[in-house]
Amino acid sequence: MPTDDANAVLSVDAPNTVLRGGPGRAGRTADRLCHTDGTQATLKVRSGNCYDHFREDPDQAAEQDGRTLRVFTWSHRTYVAE
Repeated sequence: MPTDDANAVLSVDAPNTVLRGGPGRAGRTADRLCHTDGTQATLKVRSGNCYDHFREDPDQAAEQDGRTLRVFTWSHRTYVAE
């Protein structure tokens, strides 16, 4: 699955991943739940005119509603070339 397609990464399937950290609205950070295919170690999610990059943290896991979620931590942001 191409990771630069935000709709593919942030699908409506049952969440199995939490994206943690990064710049948020008004300077706040927030965890975001999403579904990934399970083979990716990095994610690139489009956010307006930039991409937020996340790396899997294999030493961490999160629990929600009795399910174990993979944890990806924000690593950096790049901007779309015009």
